[in-house]
Amino acid sequence: MNSIKLSMTAALLAGLSLAQAAGPLLTTDHPRNPQPLRWDTSKGPVQVYTDIGVYTYKDDGSVFLSNAQADKITAFALKQWSDVQTSTWKAVTDPKQFKKFSEVPSIGIDVVDGETAQRVYGQYNEGGMYVIYDQHGQVIEEIFGAPKDQVLGIAFAEIAEDRDGDGFPETIVKATAVMNGYIVSHEAADPDNGVPPPDLDGKRIAGVFTHEFGHAINLSHSQVNGQLGYFSSPGYGQDLYPGVAGCVAPVHSWRNPEPTANRLDPKYIETMFPFINPTTLDAHGHNPGLEQSTVDRPDDIAAISDLYPTPSYAKSRGAIAGVLYLKDGRTPYGGINIIARNVNDPLGDAISAMSGDKTQGKIGPDGRFRINNLTPGQKYVLYLEEIVAGGYPTTPTALVSEAEYWSVNEQSNAAKDKACTRSAITAEAGVTKTANFYFNGYKDGVQYTPVTYGFLGSMSKDGERAAGIIDNKPFVWDAKKGVEMAPTGVLGTNASITRDGRSLIVQTDQNGVVAGFDPFSGAALTSNSAGIWDTRTARVVDLRSLNGNTCFGGSQIGYSSSYGWALDGKGRTAVGTAFIDRDGDGACEGNWSESGGFLGNEIVPFIWTAAGGMRQLSLDGVDTSKQPWYRAHAISANGRVVLGTSNLEQAWAWIDEGRPIDLFKAIGAVDGGYAMTPDASRVVLHSRADGLVFWNANKGTHPGAFTKIRKLQWCKDLPFLDFGLSCDSYEGGAEAIERDFGPIPVVANDISDDGRVMIARAGTFWESGMHGMLWLEDLGWIKLTDFFRTQGVAEAYRFGLDGPASLNGRGTELVGGIPGYPLTWYVDMKKAFVCRHGNSVETAFPHEFVDQVKKGARMGRCEHQPKQTQG
Repeated sequence: MNSIKLSMTAALLAGLSLAQAAGPLLTTDHPRNPQPLRWDTSKGPVQVYTDIGVYTYKDDGSVFLSNAQADKITAFALKQWSDVQTSTWKAVTDPKQFKKFSEVPSIGIDVVDGETAQRVYGQYNEGGMYVIYDQHGQVIEEIFGAPKDQVLGIAFAEIAEDRDGDGFPETIVKATAVMNGYIVSHEAADPDNGVPPPDLDGKRIAGVFTHEFGHAINLSHSQVNGQLGYFSSPGYGQDLYPGVAGCVAPVHSWRNPEPTANRLDPKYIETMFPFINPTTLDAHGHNPGLEQSTVDRPDDIAAISDLYPTPSYAKSRGAIAGVLYLKDGRTPYGGINIIARNVNDPLGDAISAMSGDKTQGKIGPDGRFRINNLTPGQKYVLYLEEIVAGGYPTTPTALVSEAEYWSVNEQSNAAKDKACTRSAITAEAGVTKTANFYFNGYKDGVQYTPVTYGFLGSMSKDGERAAGIIDNKPFVWDAKKGVEMAPTGVLGTNASITRDGRSLIVQTDQNGVVAGFDPFSGAALTSNSAGIWDTRTARVVDLRSLNGNTCFGGSQIGYSSSYGWALDGKGRTAVGTAFIDRDGDGACEGNWSESGGFLGNEIVPFIWTAAGGMRQLSLDGVDTSKQPWYRAHAISANGRVVLGTSNLEQAWAWIDEGRPIDLFKAIGAVDGGYAMTPDASRVVLHSRADGLVFWNANKGTHPGAFTKIRKLQWCKDLPFLDFGLSCDSYEGGAEAIERDFGPIPVVANDISDDGRVMIARAGTFWESGMHGMLWLEDLGWIKLTDFFRTQGVAEAYRFGLDGPASLNGRGTELVGGIPGYPLTWYVDMKKAFVCRHGNSVETAFPHEFVDQVKKGARMGRCEHQPKQTQG
């Protein structure tokens, strides 16, 4: 029989999240039919081995939980899993029958520490389950590299054998569990803050043991009620629900201080939820660690019974199975949590499964799910939700639709398949009921599609290609070919692609100049400089610098001698930031003088052309002592007009490389130019006082060259949500909010070639949240979430597009995503619906759409109009 040491990566991460119905944690790597790893339950109970050392000490060095107490906790936790009536898995649960490491010839040690742990971990020894009491956290830190002050325990099935001869080990023969005594609390009681007396008998820390032994049995994490108990809190802006949001009332964390909160009793939290709190009590004196130490939740019982079923398990219990599909009805989708809740006992009788959890992505897209252990005669409802937190072997994915209940009318049409409409399924003993899910969404009208991990920031004007960044690495997404990563040695944080989608602005380290040394390893760090990546020839042009690569500015991608921001329409001209050591001190980021003011003029805007190379844009007449840096960050498609800023406080422009134009003096502009028509007849500027302003750069700076756009208004366009205050509760209302907090900030990201369609990002993180905005000439501002909702774009109900990035030339295609979240959506808006005379009418976007709305039609489908605006 072949044996193999199992991959530590997946198992270790799963255990680590604890310091933080479970499917299998580990499966075989069979290319067509991966199977869960299992213990051989035909050989009797699994033998258990423990060390002789004390589990944990007090700060004064005295024993807090002895070896005998630790063995009792181990026995208690193993008994929880061994006593499941519908499972055949058993372990030795009498502490007197545990074998000690000192009794194993190949180990022969009394106390396990960072040095001797290697005799336990990584060795077969005599097989079975090995439990290490890591008194000082040395094993956690020195063997597994985890922080001992954050990890409560680690456990995993360690060695498996191939007993069926197919070349893929499937039988677990050894598991290791490390219980961290260093982090066990023995503080004095503090009832006012929910801190109980010291856990003298280890009943609360037993939840950690039971959870970790579940991993050793090969159970993954699960999510049923734990997310409600640990993460649902309106004070943090997160209501979570035992069902679909808007269809049932929220249930909040047991720690929620709000007196009116519907708090979850910790007894409902499943043992295999990825988080546990063994130290804090709820308002009734209950502790989650104690509650999670017992295996009495249907979800945990299903998890172990699914892996190790008794002959009567399937015959005596009901089941529901199905497939989760995208809206096309054909493509399966994995990584979504599916929960079945008993209508009569929704918290006490609930069982989960992740779509695709049996194959874990190893055979491609898999939307299959199966929920067992349902009580015959009881009615259950099913619904979809995302995984909230924790490590899972099946990668949790975004719910690219609206969360919904299953119904007998299950389909993708969002108007006919309402999210709150649910159909109960009656469980029958020995019978598997079928319930397929289809993500809601229309196949006509606006199409909203996730396209790639990472963030796309710039789209070619034909809408076929877009540039993005993943972990400081540039890439191109092609609508037909997918993703192409930049060549080795190419970096970037800005995504700027030419109108034809051929070239990107990047950073290249091909000069090889050493700019510094890593303070930890001492390794040499090379510099990078602005470059252009031609994706069709794979050629990277180094734009070099203004200092001969002799001094550098620091950034998130290391040391840069020049920094690229944008390209013109054909990639013939580039602009950005350059560094110059003017005072000869070896540095090129300037210095503040003792008398005030900035010395050096060393961070400057540059322009580059193939014929003329890199040169500084003029700063003639500018008092550079008042602001420390200047950059050029946008350029018109024809290459004539360059926009930039100094210190994000003052906007500048250069036309045909002439003298700098002070746009702050002209119109109060502090930034802008990211959105600009090809001929610069509409350049969008950002003024702190006036919001967004159109500037016709071809008309100079006389007053007629500027056109103000209606400012967004507090409480009308965006909400006010600041530390519990709202528009209704803020004294003085919207006017007072603007007086105290200023106007709503708006940054325009792109504009169509004719200047009639614009996308922007508005709001603040604290006061309003960040919102994607759509501007249409003649109609004004529309929140993208409102636009998508009325269009019936169910995929965007939850996510919207709060980080709109770029438009194609006609204003009919869009890329963007969620700020701070590395996932991008592509939106096809060539067709959009209006509601006219009670009928949903598909129109060409934007012009026909705008014309119909101007004539009285409502934006969006009639089926998705707000009730007060039915058309």
